[in-house]
Amino acid sequence: MTEKHALRRELLAQRDAISLRDKRVWDAAINKAIVGHVWFQQAETILAYYPIGSEPDIRPALEEALRQGKALYLPKCKPETREMTIHQVSTLQSMKPGAHGIPEPEANNCQLSTALPPVVSASLNCQLCLVPGIAFDADGFRLGYGGGYYDRFLARHRELNTLGVCYELLRRAALPSEAMDIAVMRVLSEGEQHEHRGQEE
Repeated sequence: MTEKHALRRELLAQRDAISLRDKRVWDAAINKAIVGHVWFQQAETILAYYPIGSEPDIRPALEEALRQGKALYLPKCKPETREMTIHQVSTLQSMKPGAHGIPEPEANNCQLSTALPPVVSASLNCQLCLVPGIAFDADGFRLGYGGGYYDRFLARHRELNTLGVCYELLRRAALPSEAMDIAVMRVLSEGEQHEHRGQEE
């Protein structure tokens, strides 16, 4: 068992053990932090993810983005290439289980962004990308689920403002990283905001 695999199992178990009461309180604080962040407030277009399992439930922040008239994009995973395509959605209610059981936009209820990937169009004004992760470290590196989808995507889109989301319980001083891993610029938890050196602003 690799170091990353063992650590992934350990940290997932810690996250799964969070009480429902704490999760509700922490999720509310995280959503408030996301919506209150200057990158969220300024962004006309937001690239996000649909929360699963014991991940912080950021759906209220996504609903708020739609309520404010922002363009919201969510990914569809392609397991055969481990790539993501990005689709604009107008409602979260149209999501259906896709690859790996993760809710994804339905093809007939969303608009495929022809600009994403491989090139983000400047006209989209993409100022914020919310990035999931089991844990993040002091340099903005993340421990994900092992598929490498986001690292491949972020490697091609370094112009995006990247905001990692996780619980403070899962913040670490350092996580094992590889050459292909991409650090996020900042991490939001229920406790505070952390800025990192991973990408230049």
